[in-house]
Order: sequence, then C-alpha cells, then structure tokens
Amino acid sequence: MSLLVILGPEFPNEKPSIFINPPIMHPWIGENSNQVIGAPGLLNYTLHSDLGRVVQAIIREFQKSMPKLTNTEEPVKSNETSPQSQATGQSLMFPELNECSIEELQEVLENTDLQDKIIEVNPQIVELEQETEELMTSIEEIAQENLEKQQMLDDIKSEVVDRISTIVQMKMNFEEMNRKHQKLSEMYDPYKIRDYLKEAAMKADEESEVIAEKFLTGDMPVEAFVSQFAETRALGQARRAREERLGHQLALLDRATTSIRPMTNKG
Repeated sequence: MSLLVILGPEFPNEKPSIFINPPIMHPWIGENSNQVIGAPGLLNYTLHSDLGRVVQAIIREFQKSMPKLTNTEEPVKSNETSPQSQATGQSLMFPELNECSIEELQEVLENTDLQDKIIEVNPQIVELEQETEELMTSIEEIAQENLEKQQMLDDIKSEVVDRISTIVQMKMNFEEMNRKHQKLSEMYDPYKIRDYLKEAAMKADEESEVIAEKFLTGDMPVEAFVSQFAETRALGQARRAREERLGHQLALLDRATTSIRPMTNKG
C-alpha cells in the first residue's frame, strides 16, 4: 500500500488531503472513496500541526489493524471525479522517498533524526522557512517604525495639550479684558459723561440753594456764605458749560454720521 499526500495552495492554513492506494475498508477511510478523513490528526489539524507525525500515526494505525483490502475488481464509485484522479500528475511533498526501498522507508519511519534531515532539505520547507524569516523581519521593522512613530505621536500630543492650555488661558484673559473694556466704555461714553455733567451741575445748584437757605435763616455767617456760595455757583456753572459744550459736539457728530451714511449707501 502507499499513501498519497496532497498539499493544497492554502497549506499549511488548510489541512492536507491524504489518499491510500489500493482502497481499503477502515473507519478512517471515507465511504466509497480512498481518502483518509477520520484520522485524529486530520480532524484536529491546525496551522501548527506536524504533518510528519500525522502521516506516521495513520501508517501505524493501518499496520496495527491490518485492514482488509477491498475487492480490486469492484470499481470505486465516482472514480472519475475522485480527489485521487484530480491529483494525478502531482508529486509528493517528498519526491525523494519514491526511490526508497521498503527497508529505507521503514528506517525513515523509525529514525526521527533522519526525518528531520529530510524535512530540513525539502525545498518547500526551506522556502517556507525563508518566507517566515522575511515575514518576521518585516514585522520587526514595522514594530520599530511604530515605536518611533509612537514617540513622535506622544510629542505632538504633548505639544497640542500645551497649545490648548495656552489658548484657554488667552481666552480667559480676553474675556477679563473684554469685561473691563465694556465697563470702561460705559463709564467713558460721551453721552453718559454729558448726563453726569448735567446731574453734577444740578447737584451744585441744589447745594448753593441750601447754602443760601442757611444764610437767610441766620445759620451761616456772611463770610462763610460768600465763600461757599460763590464756589458752589462757580462749580455748577462750569459743569453746565461743559455739559452744553459736550452736547453741542455730540449733536455735530450725530449730524455728520447721519450725512455720511446715505452717501455710503448711495456709493
């Protein structure tokens, strides 16, 4: 008997297909076929499974159970479309074993060092190891680049955090200065200053009337009356004069602004 091991294009990500010739009756063999499907090594196959050990386990099972050969005169059902017919012309993964005798093959099965040697020099295994090494090198390079980029990213993140903190502080300062500006704008608004002057002039007039009332009732001597009354009257007149002058200037400003707006709209 011989085993035919077929490695698909997705190997080792997919399990291999193993066929026995001639067909036999065994629980591990598919019904009406010669494909080994019930071997535990195939049922539990993973990317890291040892293909050599899987094949050895199948050979030992067949040697131990001495399977009964099927009637060679009876054709295998659907032989034209069986996986074995599709695998015609494909070589074994280890073509050098085709030229070995039974004794040499038996020695290979019993000698793990010899098995490792055969596997090590197999072109497909060598190519797979080279691809693995190249992949590992590529992964290491990518990991190194990621570490370098991570440091760059951390630096940029720290810079962004600092800028955000600066912007927040600047915004707070702006809002504080804006409040002060609004307060000063209201305080030094020309129209409000005019109103303040008007109120101050009226207050000075009221104070002069109070002084005059005290003098008339005899509560204030002549010298004090003359001094305080004259000072209060002068202060009120000065405030009233400033209020009138500022009002005149504001009136001129309002007329100038009103005359400029239609010209701007017309232009």
